[in-house]
Amino acid sequence: MHETGKKTDPAMKRTITFFLLIISLHHFTACDNGTPEEPVQTIPDTTRVIGVSVWDRISTRSEPRRSSASTTLLSLGEKFLYLDSAAIDSAYNNTEFLKVQLSDSSIAWAYGFASVLHATPGVVIKDVPLYMRPDLLTISDKELQAMEIVAVTEEWDDWIRIVNEKKANVGWIKKDFITYNTVDLAFALLAKRRMDEEEPEQKINNIEALLENNPYPNTVFLPELRERLENEKEMLRESWQNREREDENRRRRND
Repeated sequence: MHETGKKTDPAMKRTITFFLLIISLHHFTACDNGTPEEPVQTIPDTTRVIGVSVWDRISTRSEPRRSSASTTLLSLGEKFLYLDSAAIDSAYNNTEFLKVQLSDSSIAWAYGFASVLHATPGVVIKDVPLYMRPDLLTISDKELQAMEIVAVTEEWDDWIRIVNEKKANVGWIKKDFITYNTVDLAFALLAKRRMDEEEPEQKINNIEALLENNPYPNTVFLPELRERLENEKEMLRESWQNREREDENRRRRND
């Protein structure tokens, strides 16, 4: 029995060595492939904090410093997952940065002033007054326009609390005046960018191009955009007529 043990012992050692080699090779391969600096973080649904960008085309950073490299751009109404970490850039006006995970699982640092946490993106369906509190008696002199993208932060009965672009206004509206449909959200963003053009003729051309090549034909905002197109054309016609009258009056004075 003792001799048999001597014969089998080297075989067991070779087997153990073989398995250790396989494990070592697997570890080496994983290291050689490289691991991301910021691994994808899985957070339970019960503790997930969703944020919304209320700034359009604002950059994110690789580190919580304004001087760090820009990683991507956030669109107005874009959602992200807040990773429960914030930092202050004391070298630049104490700017706050939030550590976030984007829809492609990439990790970035977003500007705090351009973000709203515990929020959902939505779009205003039609012009509606803004209320200071969820009470009809608290109506303000401010109004939200149709196709305006907002961050919805709270719901109370049939009211919702909203924060609009660049946090210009915070208040309450009736929840019937909002849509959360992603198609409507995407179309509203495209329309906003087309209408941001200051030159009237170019703005009209931009709107017509969007209507002719609309990637979101099922949006509820097609009638609204067509109406705005007609309004822009009417204002342009009035501007031309006023200019012609001014030119005519100038010629008469010079005669």
